[in-house]
Amino acid sequence: MNYLGIDVGTTGIKGLVVEENGQILDRFNFPLTVNIVKPGWSEQNPMDWWKGVLEILKKAAKYKINSIGLSGQMHSLVTLDKDGKVVRPAILWNDQRTTKECQEATQILGGERNVISEVGNPILEGFTLGKILWIKKNEPENFKKIRYIMMPKDYIAYMLTGKIGTEWSDASGTAFYDVRSRKWNSRVLKTLEINEELLPSISKSYDLRGFLEKSKEFGWENVKVVAGGADNAVSALGIGVFRPGDCMVSVGTSGTVLGVTSSKDPDSEGKLHYFNHVVDNFSYYMGVMLSATSSFDWARRIVASDDSLEKIEEMVKGSKPGSNGLIFLPYLNGERTPHRDPHARGVIFGISLISQKSDILRSVIEGITFGLRDSFELVKKRVDVKSAKITGGGSNNLEWVRIIASNFKVPVEIPEINEGGAYGAAMLAAVGDGKDFDEVSKWIKIKKTIEPEKSWTEFYDSWYYEYKGLYNDLKERFKETDHQS
Repeated sequence: MNYLGIDVGTTGIKGLVVEENGQILDRFNFPLTVNIVKPGWSEQNPMDWWKGVLEILKKAAKYKINSIGLSGQMHSLVTLDKDGKVVRPAILWNDQRTTKECQEATQILGGERNVISEVGNPILEGFTLGKILWIKKNEPENFKKIRYIMMPKDYIAYMLTGKIGTEWSDASGTAFYDVRSRKWNSRVLKTLEINEELLPSISKSYDLRGFLEKSKEFGWENVKVVAGGADNAVSALGIGVFRPGDCMVSVGTSGTVLGVTSSKDPDSEGKLHYFNHVVDNFSYYMGVMLSATSSFDWARRIVASDDSLEKIEEMVKGSKPGSNGLIFLPYLNGERTPHRDPHARGVIFGISLISQKSDILRSVIEGITFGLRDSFELVKKRVDVKSAKITGGGSNNLEWVRIIASNFKVPVEIPEINEGGAYGAAMLAAVGDGKDFDEVSKWIKIKKTIEPEKSWTEFYDSWYYEYKGLYNDLKERFKETDHQS
């Protein structure tokens, strides 16, 4: 038996064909571009996702596939009309245009603490609710056309099966779903005048959504399509993070720190997200930074475009902790945890005549790590974390992993298979085909464990303090200059 895991990411779609013992038979990628309409605005055409998925299905057709599992970027809003056609481009998770709508909705619902008590999370710019309200206010003709609201991987499931639905992990990131009761919050929807009939029914993440309508075109028969899950939850499953106390740090386009819990208590201050996991009865606390490897990619493009990743790692090793006095604020597109500041922007502070390319590159990696540490410091207050597993592109740089371990002060484990949401989606496909989570968790093997560098930890404590102080010094300036742009 073989399973196909498909992850609809921000910069690309990944597909993996995985045997029932967890071995990867093949992998496929389809690149995507993000349309930056204005500063802070991010959109994609859902048909581009579908084009990519079709390409992956064609390439996977040489294998016998039993079931397909899905993963996708969270929060991004897909709107369809009565005929199932896309109404407008999807507004993505990292889009920051909805500040006013989020503030107004929070006020209407009685303030942030009341919102958190209702749904488990505050209403943030990245979440789905603000995007719906923005279309309602700014594009009323488009809003009138909307018959179905869903998230990216649910759109792909619809295109594969003709069935509309979602599941609890992606529903958690909408801000109109009660994470504790695992239901749409009818009071919130009614108060904000959003018709609940626009929303799909909610299933378990490993439930059958339907069967692949075009199975015979690929030489298959009765291929199951499993509901799937939100990218962070599915990525966590894909590296074995799904039991209480487990912790994942993901260093991808965005950066996340996730701690699994059985608690029913959200973060009352709203600094951490509180979402359902793809497994029964468990949820997770998560902090998110908006620009992780996207900050690194920006720096590489500016100062090291001709250098290989291996050479960059060696250069970073050649610069000492503290990057010869440089501090990087990784807020290239605003920030979510812990600042929730759409106005924040990137800064390289402390440049002098002694600054080298290696210092700039290390400072960017350290700044991203400090952004992750912001989340980790909050997560470990709620979850008893003994170690962390790492995923995402940043995990390929061992010096970076050592910097993370030295800041988190726990061992960081690098899985042997580190394929993100696509591998977790294949695991969900297997569970949807009859296996259980304990069985598929045996697929996970650890390749390397990086211990904290004891000689670095005390220094990073002090440098992290300076990093936090720099943001505090600049946050009002960010707001003033953003309004002038």
